[in-house]
Amino acid sequence: MLEELRGFVHATMPEATEDMQYGAPVFLNAHGIPVIYLFGSKKHVNFGFLKSMELSDPDGILKRSGKPSKHIRVLPGKPINTAKLIKFVRQCGSLGLGTDSPIGPMK
Repeated sequence: MLEELRGFVHATMPEATEDMQYGAPVFLNAHGIPVIYLFGSKKHVNFGFLKSMELSDPDGILKRSGKPSKHIRVLPGKPINTAKLIKFVRQCGSLGLGTDSPIGPMK
């Protein structure tokens, strides 16, 4: 399941690069900003957004896993709303575009 989600991130945000932080894959957008993580357990995967406070989530889909990150829990055999997930990933790709953005690249 992790490999599928990893491929999904790269297909949706092809400019993404990867790093490992705290034993989990982390994806950086084209601006070098860490924006997505995947955390796998035996029963599920958390598809996490490190800058979730910067994302539009009017339906409240993202669940809190800490400040400021939130995630979507992906369960084996359960459908996920791919259209909404694509919107979140694309928003992550745009973070840091404005010169007045409060988010900067990882140092």
